[in-house]
Amino acid sequence: MKPIQINMKYFGPFENQTIDFEDVSDSMFLISGRTGSGKTMIFDAITYALYGTLSTSDRSEGSVRSQFATDDDISSIRLSFEIRGRKYTIERTLSYQKAGRKTPVPPKAVLYDKDGEVLEGSINGVKSMILEILQLNADQFRQILILPQGEFKRLLTSSSEQKQEILRTLFRTERFVKFEQKLNELKKEKLKGSETVETKISERFNMITGEEYPEVAELLEIEFPTFARRMETIDKVQEIISEKQQAVDDVLDANKNRVEVLKNQIKLKEDNNARVEEVEQIKAELASIADNAKDIQKLETEIESYRAIKEMEYALRTESSAQQQKIRIEAELSNFKSQVSTVSASLDEIEQRQTELQEKQEFYQRAETWLNATERFMHNSDVANIDETMANLNKRKADISEENNTLTKRVESITQSLATEGWERTQADRLRHERYTIDNEITSLEQSIDAERELSQHDAEKLELTNALQALDQEYSRIESERKEKKEVLKNRYSVEDSAHIEHLITHLEVGKACPVCQQTVQVLPESHQYLSEEEEAVFEAFESELQAIDADRKSKARRLDVLEALLAGKIRKNLDALEASLKTSSDQQKVIKQHIEEEQQRFETQQGLLKEQNDLNTKLNDNKLEENNVDHALKQAETLLSEFKSHTSYDEYGTFAAMHDKCQKSLEDYKTQVKDQENVHLDKREQKSRLEEKISYSNKQLDEIASQLESLSPKVDAFVEKSGKDREQMLTLLEDADVEAKEEKVKAHHNRKTLLETRYNTLVETLQSETMQDTASEQAEMEELNSKNEMLTNQNAKLATQFEHNQKTADSIGKLITEYEASLGEIQSLIALVDAVSGRNEQKVSLERYVLTYYLDRILDIANIRLLEMTNHRYELRRSVNKSNRKTGLDIEVFDFYNNRSRHITSLSGGESFQAALTLALAMNEALQQESGGISLDTMLIDEGFGTLDPETLDMAVNTLIELQTSGKMVGIISHVEELKERMENILEVRGVNERSTARFK
Repeated sequence: MKPIQINMKYFGPFENQTIDFEDVSDSMFLISGRTGSGKTMIFDAITYALYGTLSTSDRSEGSVRSQFATDDDISSIRLSFEIRGRKYTIERTLSYQKAGRKTPVPPKAVLYDKDGEVLEGSINGVKSMILEILQLNADQFRQILILPQGEFKRLLTSSSEQKQEILRTLFRTERFVKFEQKLNELKKEKLKGSETVETKISERFNMITGEEYPEVAELLEIEFPTFARRMETIDKVQEIISEKQQAVDDVLDANKNRVEVLKNQIKLKEDNNARVEEVEQIKAELASIADNAKDIQKLETEIESYRAIKEMEYALRTESSAQQQKIRIEAELSNFKSQVSTVSASLDEIEQRQTELQEKQEFYQRAETWLNATERFMHNSDVANIDETMANLNKRKADISEENNTLTKRVESITQSLATEGWERTQADRLRHERYTIDNEITSLEQSIDAERELSQHDAEKLELTNALQALDQEYSRIESERKEKKEVLKNRYSVEDSAHIEHLITHLEVGKACPVCQQTVQVLPESHQYLSEEEEAVFEAFESELQAIDADRKSKARRLDVLEALLAGKIRKNLDALEASLKTSSDQQKVIKQHIEEEQQRFETQQGLLKEQNDLNTKLNDNKLEENNVDHALKQAETLLSEFKSHTSYDEYGTFAAMHDKCQKSLEDYKTQVKDQENVHLDKREQKSRLEEKISYSNKQLDEIASQLESLSPKVDAFVEKSGKDREQMLTLLEDADVEAKEEKVKAHHNRKTLLETRYNTLVETLQSETMQDTASEQAEMEELNSKNEMLTNQNAKLATQFEHNQKTADSIGKLITEYEASLGEIQSLIALVDAVSGRNEQKVSLERYVLTYYLDRILDIANIRLLEMTNHRYELRRSVNKSNRKTGLDIEVFDFYNNRSRHITSLSGGESFQAALTLALAMNEALQQESGGISLDTMLIDEGFGTLDPETLDMAVNTLIELQTSGKMVGIISHVEELKERMENILEVRGVNERSTARFK
């Protein structure tokens, strides 16, 4: 990620500041300025734009809103940045408390693409998209891309878990965690499946039936350790059930044979008894049929008479229907003629009323013409209120005329004032030029005074440093002399710390052979060795410590003296008192000029006020003239409308006209309604009369057709009546008899039944074995007893068969489950071993992801140590701690001190040493990520302070390292007060603060 441009409004000391980073996108630049000018605010702005938080975690959002911002001023940041070749712009506004609001104004965030299209417009949406683009959260961004003031050690001293989160994000090792999770899920699934199979096997075994038999129950109560023994038990249970089933089958077969014999005997007796009973029944039924013979003969006579009349049925029914229809039509015809007379009388009355209405038609036509001509005046508010309207218009015309007179007098007064008093631009320009000149003189004098005072301070500091260096040289000579004297006295003694090495070396020395260290031939072995006492060791350590402290102090003061001499070299010195006197004179002149400018400004404001008032008055006069013209036009329109009203309506007053208009309108509508109603009634009556005449004509035609039909049928019917001796009514009644078919069926059934019974009786008499009833009670009792036993045996046999089949199916399913269980057992064991290895449940207690992360951390430390060893004169080296207390350790960093030949905790480093370690670690992480193809893009490094803790040599190494980093295309930004950095930097972003406000620009 590289910033391209940032704009800050009311953010910290910046009111509206834009900083363009494009010219330094592949360079190193220094942010310089006085303490409190707002240098760190630039890093805060970048971090806040991306994440909505600041570059250090101990400050809140409200602390960076400008103190001089009003409630109407919105604090905002607009950052354009580039990452992996794509450009984005993000805007954020800060939340702040506004007067009168109970809750703070909420923050906002918008993310745009390079074309200005909105990608996301909500706080949470922008947060998610920034995390997706940068692939770093705020804490990781602060620890990797920014070394904030006071927090540059966070990554260095962070815990293993914190480093794990950072390294996991940078090197995308979450895939190993997901792999471990998937393996664990698969293991749980497999184990659960295995347990399920075991449970199913136990459940299936418990489903084996037959426990009601003692020998089976005894087998099922035994606990078997293996699946094979359980299967053997099931086979034994099946053998017992099979034997019992065979015994039941044998008994059932014997009983069934006996039952068949008994059934045959019973059947023979029952058949004979049934025939005896049937013979008796037939005898009784034949006697009953003989009793009904007379009734059957009567029915046969009725049927013969019905069949004779049936042949004349059509003629009889047709004649009867024609007679009835003739009577009905004659009655309808009489009714139709009566209705025609009534309708004709009504038509005469209607035509009389229509004639009366026709006589009034001319009057109502004239009334309708007048109504149409005056309709436009009805419900017209302009006509109804015309008197009031004209009065209001005349009053407004008079008011406008009076107001115009007043305005004209005020315009004349202002014109006279502008002519007598005025403001001259030439005089104002001359005064501004004089102020600009005197301001420049004062600024030049202030700068000269500040420079001279600073040079005077440098003179005093130089003298003080010269005297201090002389004193340090004397002290160094004294301590060195004492150390040499002490060393001369104890020159044959060795340090106790070296005793182990000396003794170890002596054991490897042999006379006449080469020394393993210097490769010279050993002539004589030393016999005894003297070592320094603890007190003597302490004295030499004190000498060494004092000399190192004096040397370090002398070098620091000498470097500062060199800087002061360079600052003083070639400087032209001025008289400070003379400069201050000139400054006082110029300040007095500045006050006089300011007073004249204020007076001119007051005259200018007065003139502008009069001109504005004059312009407003003229505008008002023009508006009034335009309104006056509109009023005159409205008056003319009102007069024209009134004249038209009177001429068209013949009325002078609108209320009288409106009442008459409504009355005429109602009367006309009533007349039209009557005319229309009469026309409709007349039409209805004419249609009704026409329909009645058509019905009369049709009825006469029907009567003629019926008379013709009767003339043809009546002679035939009369001849049949005479022949049969029955009149027409009797024959029609007989034809209506609906039971004729039933009677025929009854006669037929009587004869068929008699014949059938006689035939059956003769057959039964021939087949009887005995004419008396035979007893079957003993055979029935024996057969019922056998059936009861067979039913019990059959149920027992079915139960045994069901048990055998159920047990066999259960055994088959258990066999399949056992095969499945044994097949998956080996796979589960291999999977458990793999999960343990990947999860870190092993001797090393290292998971797969932690193993990969330690590999990356070791690579980062190897790269970091190349620079750290050089910066610390090969004293310090960063190492990964190998002490492990649990699976969450293993990524802690410790420092190895080659001077003491032992490891130290990372927090034991001094401020300067910690900065060196943090800087080299951050650079190494950048380089390692660059080597990882497709890794997170870390194209920027921003460092806030820390360089002041470095000595000149280490500072030079650190700067060279950053320059080397910047040459690879990275942007490196530094905040520091160290003067040497200003001399070495080509790009300097200078931040200047004046009266709570700051500006920033590259120079």
